[in-house]
Amino acid sequence: MKRLGSELVLGILVVTLSIFTAANNYAVYKIGGVGGAHTASARQLLADANARYDTGLQLIILDYTMFDGFYISTGLDDVAANYYESSFSDALKASMDRNDPFDKKYYDEMYALADEKSAQAAEEFAKADHAYAKESVLQLAMLIAALGLAFAAYASLLKEDSRLRPFFALLALIMLIINISQSLTAYSL
Repeated sequence: MKRLGSELVLGILVVTLSIFTAANNYAVYKIGGVGGAHTASARQLLADANARYDTGLQLIILDYTMFDGFYISTGLDDVAANYYESSFSDALKASMDRNDPFDKKYYDEMYALADEKSAQAAEEFAKADHAYAKESVLQLAMLIAALGLAFAAYASLLKEDSRLRPFFALLALIMLIINISQSLTAYSL
């Protein structure tokens, strides 16, 4: 136990824990940027999806209006009925060919671009969540390394014959081991 409090061991602990603290701090900085980039991308995709949902809804309303005009004019005014029918969207024309106007496939087609953007946004949010989870683990690892560094530094300030010197050196060593475990956990995510 006395060797644990030696100048050499304490020096190694101070240097090692300083390196781990700095490395974890840098990793937190880098991964935070990655998470932020994914979040920004996800928000943009979500805004695009919402705009496309609005556009899809407007086109559906237009199709309903044109379909109503077509339905009312059929048999009464063929010119008007043809005008309304020529204004149908491709999706409505396809659902008319299926003899099921405004079926599920029609709505799927009208909202396809919005659904695609929404799915892409969900993927980006998942990537951001993953980055933020990794960042949290690395922040904890950085805190543990800093705490271990404080223990090692305090131990080095104590006299060599102090009974607390090896105790704080042991605490620093434990913090180093926990830090390595946390860092490996973060990089395995």
